[in-house]
Amino acid sequence: MSEAEEACVTFVRAWAESTLRQVERVREVRQQAAQLNRQLDRDWDRDLAKELEPLWRQNWTEEHSLVWSLHQLERWASRLARERGLEPLEPDVELRDLRNALEHLDDAVLEHGHLAEAGEDPKKNRSLRRLPGENIAIATGGRLFGTLDLRDLEVIAREHFERMEDEEFEREEAEIEAAIDSYFDDVVAARRELR
Repeated sequence: MSEAEEACVTFVRAWAESTLRQVERVREVRQQAAQLNRQLDRDWDRDLAKELEPLWRQNWTEEHSLVWSLHQLERWASRLARERGLEPLEPDVELRDLRNALEHLDDAVLEHGHLAEAGEDPKKNRSLRRLPGENIAIATGGRLFGTLDLRDLEVIAREHFERMEDEEFEREEAEIEAAIDSYFDDVVAARRELR
């Protein structure tokens, strides 16, 4: 394996692990927010309601980090394929548009406290315009930013991670077999010399 391929394998594993960690973090924050919302539905409490705001901020940044991790995983998996002389993975267009929309969210129209919209200017927010409804949901729960399914992202990351683990196991097995073969060759050669 070339140094470049080895580096790509490392990065694919790193970003797959990061994506899986981010999926768990998003789930944890969403679970906390859902529990708090259920409490508030049963018995409204102004102080308890104030606890939702930091959870919302945490969810926002965790989801954003998840999109970035998945984007990096996709890029490094494609680079690995190129290093191996294979056809690179087809980029996920929805992920690309979401990442770009998040990157340029400061140009979006922010309305209703829970939605970022593309606005009227057709020259602005092109990636945001490509998303369903030309907006990003700013809320906890449901699809990631109203666009991607959390379970699907976990499956993608887990597949990449397991593929890298399987390849590592196969490499280790091949190294062990080569060492055993070399040992036996040395033993046979030593016996021949003794005759």
